Amino acid sequence: MRIAFRALTALVAAVTLIAVAAPAQAQSNKGITTVTVYHEPVITTSVTGTGLGTVRTFFAPTAVNGKAADGQYLTGTLTTITLGLPGDQEVRASDLIFVFGSIQNQLVVGGAALYPAAGATIAVGAKIIRPVIGGSGIYAGAAGQVISTNLGDPGWTHVFKIRIP
Repeated sequence: MRIAFRALTALVAAVTLIAVAAPAQAQSNKGITTVTVYHEPVITTSVTGTGLGTVRTFFAPTAVNGKAADGQYLTGTLTTITLGLPGDQEVRASDLIFVFGSIQNQLVVGGAALYPAAGATIAVGAKIIRPVIGGSGIYAGAAGQVISTNLGDPGWTHVFKIRIP
């Protein structure tokens, strides 16, 4: 875990430009808070089932707005809920939990997205937009959306655009 955390810290520098741009966007959209989360490529920790109902579970340490710290991570599941779509795609439902330094401070993401049936994840460069369905602690009552981008070998970014009452 320590090695992964050090590698994550080193890779944060590669996406600092994305994280630095986020606060400027938050200022231009009154009432919208932008939070940028980065992590290395996800390694699935468990796969249960095959075909319809397959559940993939994962965990990844994160960097938030360009800073890695203990207690920041993404954990969740993707469940295959539809098979056989055109282009050999399937729909996977998301249950993603982003924790920000303390288990009380969370953003919860749901929704569904198209995935290649034969792939573990979406293509490099592809983006998914999902709803933020809630938050707790410093994000209590949060609502909005997150745009997740697969960067390939460097990892992923998740740009949250949320309103916090």
